[in-house]
Amino acid sequence: MKKILQYILISILFCACAKEETAILDFEASVDDISRIELRADHKTLLPNGEAKMEFYPFVYGKKNVMKYERNEEGEYISEMVEEEYLIPDDQLPKGCVKVYDQAGNEIKENVYSTITENPGTVLNFYAKAGAIESNRLAITVRNLPDESYDEIVVPVVFHMLLPPASAGPTYDISQEYMEKVLEEVNNIFNKRITTDPNGGNVKLTFKLAVYNPSGMKLQEAGKNVINLSASNIKYIEDESSSSSNLSTGYNKFIVRYKSTCIWNPQRYLNIWLTRFSTNTSEYGTYSYKMAAPTDIYSDYEATSIPGLSLTTKDEFTASDVVSCLDIGVLINYMTFLNPSVQGTNTFTLATVLGGYYGLMFTDQNQNDDWVDGDNDFCEDTYYFYSDYSSSVYKNTRLYREDAEGIYDWFTSFNVMDSYSRKNSVSVDQALRMRMVLERCPSRWAYKSEWAFTGK
Repeated sequence: MKKILQYILISILFCACAKEETAILDFEASVDDISRIELRADHKTLLPNGEAKMEFYPFVYGKKNVMKYERNEEGEYISEMVEEEYLIPDDQLPKGCVKVYDQAGNEIKENVYSTITENPGTVLNFYAKAGAIESNRLAITVRNLPDESYDEIVVPVVFHMLLPPASAGPTYDISQEYMEKVLEEVNNIFNKRITTDPNGGNVKLTFKLAVYNPSGMKLQEAGKNVINLSASNIKYIEDESSSSSNLSTGYNKFIVRYKSTCIWNPQRYLNIWLTRFSTNTSEYGTYSYKMAAPTDIYSDYEATSIPGLSLTTKDEFTASDVVSCLDIGVLINYMTFLNPSVQGTNTFTLATVLGGYYGLMFTDQNQNDDWVDGDNDFCEDTYYFYSDYSSSVYKNTRLYREDAEGIYDWFTSFNVMDSYSRKNSVSVDQALRMRMVLERCPSRWAYKSEWAFTGK
């Protein structure tokens, strides 16, 4: 009886594991399946310096007949065979069947183009081709090389770490090595070291950790000032905050109230305050950082000379002039600083915060909807976009009020002021705007002093 039961059990298991019939579908496409090719590129303009590169992106479409079902007035379903266009994935096409060419018919190797020979103002035309199918002609204008003969600027940085008492929650520490690593990333971006952006600019702006404190004493750890908060300090910050989940307002008021402790001479240091004003690390919004563009300008310049900024004449900016700590520095949630959030390709970088501090504006229509002559950041070589439609580095200029079937400019985002971006570059016009702020705004003149590096 036992053997019979074992036999029945083995038979059941064998039947359960019997191999099912498998249908293997072939999704490969051939050149004959292509009905249309659309060519896009990183941008519409290119610097002829050999470093800037323009990458092209062919989008290949086919057509097929599909059954379309609709419900008529009587509620009955009716079917109709219709022809639909569809995007053919790259991996379904024979490798190398789609190529990009210039106007002379020369193939663009690996779909990437750069030049040092084309004259500024030259308009180059490119197209993609597969078999007998050719794409649209895409015009790329070679732009003038910028005048980057301006001097290198070095800004001394001090990170003020406002540490809560253990009774108020977890505390933290940040090493000099980590601070240097963060500044190195910023320096690489602002000095065009890590990008192939076809319109990438060089600010010639370097940030270095301060070596000496305001008294001329050498710091035990470069760039680091620890401020231990008491329970009563935390209570004040909480009471002065706009909400319990966002303490940035309270920290701002605390810093201004205790200037002698929390603010180092803005004529000698860039002040960055690391605080625990939220555990939320979302890049945009009130929980990650706080910064503001300058509001002052030296009397040699017109108050309207930096478009988009509301400026008041002021020939120097000292700690006594500080009304908000954002006048002379930036506030960053330490959680964001230590654990940069990655939302798709929307990685946090300090360069975004400092870009805004030195006068750059967000290009996202959600962040900045002040328009002048079709531009919302006063830099002609940047594209605007609407982030609700652009959650990747590949964006278009479709706005929320425009029809979805409209024609838009497509571009690739390298820009630190874009959300969902490679965040490794500022454009030429953005670099020039930052230099304008550095030259004209006294609250941004910490680079003019050597005190932080020499102690005298």
